[in-house]
Amino acid sequence: MNMSQAHIFIDNSNLLGGAQRTAQANEGAPWQSVRIYWRNFFQLIESDLLPVQRMLAGSLPPGNEPLWESARRYGYDTSLLKRVPNDNGKLAEQAVDEVMHAKIAGALLDFEPPPEQTLVLVTGDGNLSDYGTSFVQQVERAAKRQWNVLIYSWKSQLSGKYAAARLKHPAYVNIVELDDYYKEITFIKGGTYTSPAGTVTASERIVSQLGQRKR
Repeated sequence: MNMSQAHIFIDNSNLLGGAQRTAQANEGAPWQSVRIYWRNFFQLIESDLLPVQRMLAGSLPPGNEPLWESARRYGYDTSLLKRVPNDNGKLAEQAVDEVMHAKIAGALLDFEPPPEQTLVLVTGDGNLSDYGTSFVQQVERAAKRQWNVLIYSWKSQLSGKYAAARLKHPAYVNIVELDDYYKEITFIKGGTYTSPAGTVTASERIVSQLGQRKR
C-alpha cells in the first residue's frame, strides 16, 4: 500500500497557545509550565503518511533555541521561529503566517495527485492576514485539487471556518481535535512561576504513552 505524500505545516504559536489554555482549564497549570512533547506530537500527525515537506513556524522569544532544536532533529524547517530586528532595532516577528500561506500554495502547485497528496495543517487560525491570505484559503485550494486535508487544532483555538470547509468538502477535509490527546502530547514542568496575580506553583506531570490515533 502506497502512503500519501504529506506536506506538514505547524503554526507553533497557535499550537502552544491552545495547549496553555487547555492546561489551565484541565489542571489549573500556569502557562509558563506547559510543554509540547514533540516526539509524540510528530508521531501523531505523521502517522500513516510519507512526509515530503515539514515546516514549524511561529513566534518564540529569544533564548529558546532548545525548544526548536529537537524539531530540527525530526526534519522540520524552523527558520521562521526566530524574531528579526525591525527598522527600530527591536526584535519583531517575521511575516510568519504569510510565508506559510505562500509555501502551502507553492506545494499545491508543485505536487499533483497521483500519487495521493495530504496537507497536514496544525492551526485553528481562521483569520485573514494583512495581505488577504489565510490558512482556510489554502484548505479550500487543497480540497479543490483533490488533496486530503488533515487539520489538527485545540477546541479553544479552532475557527468555525474549518468546520464549514469540512461540510463543503467532506471527502477531503478532516478535523482532529488535539484535546483528545492532551496528556499524550503535553507535559507540565514543575516549579514556581510568576504571574500578574502573584506566584504560582505547578506540579510536575509527565507525558502519557501515545496510543493509536482516534478516528
